[in-house]
Amino acid sequence: MSIDGWKKHFALGETIYLNGAAHGPLPSVAIEAAEEALGWKRDPSLIQDSVYFTLPDRVRAASSPFFGADAEEIAVVTGASTGINLVVGGLDWRSGDHVVIPAGEFPANYLPWFSLRPSGVEVSVISSERGVRVEDIEAALRDRTRAVALGHVNFASGYRIDIDAIGQLCAEREIAFVIDASQSFCAVPLNARRCGATVVSAAGYKWMCSPYGTGLFYIHPDWLERLPVPNVNWESVSGAEDFNNLTNLELTYRPGAARHDAPETASFMNCMAMASSLELLGSIGAEAIFEHSTALLDRLIEGLPPGFESGSDLDPAHRSTILRVVGEDPGATAAAYQRCLSAGISVSLRENGIRVAPGVWNSSDDIDRLLEVLGG
Repeated sequence: MSIDGWKKHFALGETIYLNGAAHGPLPSVAIEAAEEALGWKRDPSLIQDSVYFTLPDRVRAASSPFFGADAEEIAVVTGASTGINLVVGGLDWRSGDHVVIPAGEFPANYLPWFSLRPSGVEVSVISSERGVRVEDIEAALRDRTRAVALGHVNFASGYRIDIDAIGQLCAEREIAFVIDASQSFCAVPLNARRCGATVVSAAGYKWMCSPYGTGLFYIHPDWLERLPVPNVNWESVSGAEDFNNLTNLELTYRPGAARHDAPETASFMNCMAMASSLELLGSIGAEAIFEHSTALLDRLIEGLPPGFESGSDLDPAHRSTILRVVGEDPGATAAAYQRCLSAGISVSLRENGIRVAPGVWNSSDDIDRLLEVLGG
């Protein structure tokens, strides 16, 4: 599929949408899939019992290349917080235990850890002003450190953390390594196995171009039996596929991460759209998506008008598909943001920076128009 072919899958009208870090737009195939599922509920005779299991498995299969993991290691849930809270609620925490997180994390990856503080668990928030380096994490570790949690890509600055190096550090000390990949999954290559993550969790409504209320997480096979199933539902156990024998189910969990699937996993409109989006993105691949988006951001950086500069780390090792653009002062930045909105350009204002986040639905023409508007 050519780059020109990618944009045709999205019907954004006259809007120049450079806001994938806020919401990924639904491609046409996802909208058609959701409409098909809506038809199932209009005429429920179309709903086959098997779809309760085959549809989530389709999502698992489509997402597994983006995780660098097997489909059986992936749970289908409703957001990024589910995977994070699996570790927060699953370890046998004791007073004096310790967690390390960077400053500037999205609330989904700091509030759950803060909830442990009343139990005597200490949470160290390390500075991220110069980015998060492996030496910063190592310096913060203690004998009682039980978990390190971080966002692979920072939601405001676009800074990408070296998860492979930090994962190795955690593995050497048997520390749980929890990654929020909401701002990288399907946009920036990652490999959950290679980095040794305990859990990699991601919201579906961003770079997966899936509906709100969708999400995924990977769990390392070595941790599957170490973490309890916090929310048991009828689809959590083996044998649930036999609708003629539901009153005789035993509490024997399904193999793999499917035991952690959210209730009503096959939520038809959401799950059909999600599977279709992931399959489309999978036909492109994370490497190609990343190269396309960063090339657009390079065009933006090179053309920034006087008074504007990048507020993101441009080291190739820390680049992502998010760029923070800042004016001479917060007032100038806010004024430029308002000009973008008035011109029909969708970007975000985060932490006093204009967050630009292009995807496969964008072209160089979109960047050129943004540059015109920034220049006033």
